[in-house]
Amino acid sequence: MDPFEKLDMQDCPVCHGPGIGQEEGGWCVYVECLDCGCHTSEIAYDKDMTLEEAAAQAVHMWNIGKVICHTPGE
Repeated sequence: MDPFEKLDMQDCPVCHGPGIGQEEGGWCVYVECLDCGCHTSEIAYDKDMTLEEAAAQAVHMWNIGKVICHTPGE
């Protein structure tokens, strides 16, 4: 089951494109924009934090605009 499926994810805070939640190799999650490529930091999960908790934290960071962008001047 997709841990991002039930979470309310807003559009990209930079370009207003669609965001997608990514799970990376069983150790971290992040949210990334499909248009401009900005993304949240990687949220690691293990026995102390479940995948669902990490996904919720990544979506929260996305929704409040805490993203990393690779644009000129950054």
